Amino acid sequence: MSAPRRVAFDARYVNDRYHGIGRYGFRLLEALAAAAPHITFIVFRGPEPDSRFPWHSLAARPNVNIRPSPRPLYWPQEQVWWPWLLRQAQADLYHSPHFVAPLLAPCPVVVTVHDLIFDRYPAAMPQAWARPYYRWLMQQSTRRAQRVITTTHATAGDLAYLYWIPSPKICVIPAGVEPAFQPLLANGRSQETRQRYGLERPFVLAVGARRPHKNLGRLVHAYARVSSQVPHDLVLAGPADDRFPDEARQAAEEAQLNGRVRFLDWVPEADLATLYTLADLVAMPSLIEGFGLPALEAMSCGTPVLASNSSSLPEVVGQAGWLVDPTDVNALAEALQQLLSDERLRRKLVQAGRQRAAAFSWPQIARQTLRLYDEIVA
Repeated sequence: MSAPRRVAFDARYVNDRYHGIGRYGFRLLEALAAAAPHITFIVFRGPEPDSRFPWHSLAARPNVNIRPSPRPLYWPQEQVWWPWLLRQAQADLYHSPHFVAPLLAPCPVVVTVHDLIFDRYPAAMPQAWARPYYRWLMQQSTRRAQRVITTTHATAGDLAYLYWIPSPKICVIPAGVEPAFQPLLANGRSQETRQRYGLERPFVLAVGARRPHKNLGRLVHAYARVSSQVPHDLVLAGPADDRFPDEARQAAEEAQLNGRVRFLDWVPEADLATLYTLADLVAMPSLIEGFGLPALEAMSCGTPVLASNSSSLPEVVGQAGWLVDPTDVNALAEALQQLLSDERLRRKLVQAGRQRAAAFSWPQIARQTLRLYDEIVA
C-alpha cells in the first residue's frame, strides 16, 4: 500500500472550548477532504457544541463519514475504546489534531502538537494534580506516534528539548488562513458591526481568550501610558477564563481608563473579519503561542500587527509586523504610540502583511499533510 485509503480523524477538539485548535482541526480536515477525494475520512466527532464551523457542508462530501467518538476527552476510558473503533473503521492511519494519541492503535498514528504552554508555564494548568498526567500522556503519545506535526519550529524545538523527540520524527507544517479573512470594503455590514459593538472611536484590537499567557494585562498597562495621546480605544475580543484572574480587566480598573478599554467577550465567527478590517492595529503580545492565528488573520485582512518577539510569533509574522519584547511595558507603549501615529508605517505593514499571509493557504497545507500520510503508510 503506497497511500492510505481510510484515515481516521479525531475531531472531538472542534468545539467552542478549543479556539485555535478547533479552527486548525476543522479547516485542516476540510482541506484534506477536498484535496483527496480518493481517501475516506472517518471523522470522530464529540457531542460538545460547535457554533463556528459548517459541519453540514463537510458531512455532505462523499468521502467524509462522521461517527460518534469515545468520551470523555483525556481520560483512560478512551484508550480502551480506540483500538476497537479503529479496527471497526478499518483505518489505515489515525490523525489527532491535538497531542493525545490512542496508545494501542492498530494502525499508524499522527498527532499535532501545537504548543508546550503547560510545560513552559505550569500555572496555565491550575489543577496541579493534572500536570503529571498531562506530561505522561504527552510523552507516551509523542513516542507512540509515527510522526509528530508541529505548526512552528519553536514548538518543534520545545518538543525535542523537553520530551527528547528525535528531530526526524517531527514535521513542521504551519496552519493556514481562511479565504474569509480578507479586507472588507466600507459597507452597511461594517457600519452595522460598529454600531452593534459600540465602536464609535478608532481602535486597537486583541483577539483571544483572556488567559495569563496572552499577556493582556501588560498590553492594557502599555495602552494606559499612551491613551491620552491617541484617539484609539483598546478592544479585547474574547472571553475571560474563570480559572484565572482577569488581568486585563484588573489593569483597566487600576488605570481608570473610563471605558477606553472595551471587553467584547465571545465574538461570533461571522464578525471576526469585519472587526479585523475595522481595527487600525491588531496586538498580540503573548508570552507563548503555538502558532498565532489572530496575527495571520489580521495580516490577511489588511491590518497591521504588533506582536511578541518570542515563541512562535516571529515565524508567523516575519518582517511583516512590528515585534516587541512582551515583558517590557515601555516597549509595548512606544510601539503602540509609533504605530498609531504613523499612517505611512501602517500602510507599509499592511502591504507586507498581506503578502506574508498569502503564503499560508489551507490547500497547500493539506497537500503537505497528505504527503506525510503517504510516507507513513508506504
